[in-house]
Amino acid sequence: MSIILKDVTYTYMAKTPYEKSAIKNINLEIRPGEFLGIIGHTGSGKSTLLQHLNGLLKPTTGSITVEGENINHKGDAARLAKRKVGMVFQYPEHQLFEETVYDDIAFGPRNIGIDEAEVDRRVKKAMDFVGLDYNQFAKRTPFQLSGGQMRRVAIAGVIALEPTYLILDEPSAGLDPRGRDEIFSQIIKMYQSTGITVVLVSHNMEDIARMANRLLVMNGGEISLDGSPTDIFRDSQVQLKEAGVDVPPLTVLMNRLNQHGLAVDHTVVAMDAAVDSVLTVVRGL
Repeated sequence: MSIILKDVTYTYMAKTPYEKSAIKNINLEIRPGEFLGIIGHTGSGKSTLLQHLNGLLKPTTGSITVEGENINHKGDAARLAKRKVGMVFQYPEHQLFEETVYDDIAFGPRNIGIDEAEVDRRVKKAMDFVGLDYNQFAKRTPFQLSGGQMRRVAIAGVIALEPTYLILDEPSAGLDPRGRDEIFSQIIKMYQSTGITVVLVSHNMEDIARMANRLLVMNGGEISLDGSPTDIFRDSQVQLKEAGVDVPPLTVLMNRLNQHGLAVDHTVVAMDAAVDSVLTVVRGL
C-alpha cells in the first residue's frame, strides 16, 4: 500500500486578489520502504506538499489516499489513515511543552488512548531509536538540552506514535555540523532497522544524495524531476539549475576529475565511495 496523490492542487487565498497556487496538478505515489528526498528552491512548494500527506492541508482540487483511504474524508477510517503518517516540522523543538522528556514523548500516544504500559514501551523504544539514554534523559526538562538533543526529543515524540510513514521537513535546520550528523545518523539507523518509509526535505544536496533512494525536484509548485539521486545529479544538471538547485559539490568534483582524464566513477554520491574510486584509479596509474 502507498500514499497516492492524484491531480492535487492547493491554492492559497483562493478567490482573492492574492490567490496563488502553491502546488499544481501533483501526481505522486510514495511506496512502502522508500527513502524519498525532496529538493527545490524556497517557495517551490515542498512544505505545502508535505502538509498534504497527513491532512494538515486539504487540497483545493484532487485527492490523497493513504493505504487506500482518502484522508480528507470524515470518519474513523480516514482518521486512522492519517495516524500512519508522522510529521516532523522545521524546528520541531519549538513544539516541546511538557515538563519532562518522558512526558513530551508520551503525549502523542496518550492522546490517542494507548494504555500506560504500552506508552512506556513506546517511549523507551523511541528514545533508543534517536540515541537518547532513558536513564539519563527521561526525567530531565527538555528545555535544558542542547539544540540537537531537543530535536531528537521532538522526533522521538513522532516515532512513539509508530507511524508507517515518517515525514521530515528540514530536520537539521539550524543545527551545527555535529548535531546535523547525529540527527541524520539516527534517521538512517531507524530506516535501515525498521523499514519505515521516509520522506525528507533538505537543502543539503550531499545529505540527500547520501541517504535517499528516490529524489523529487520541485519547481514552481510542480514536480520537475523524479528519479534516483545518481541519475538526476549525473544527467539533469541543466534542469537542476533551472529549478534553482545546486549539484552536490562531490558530484561536481568527480565530474571535473573525469573530464581532466582521471577515470574515476563520476556517478558516486557518497564520500567514502568517491575516496575509494579515486584511490583505485591513482593506484592503477
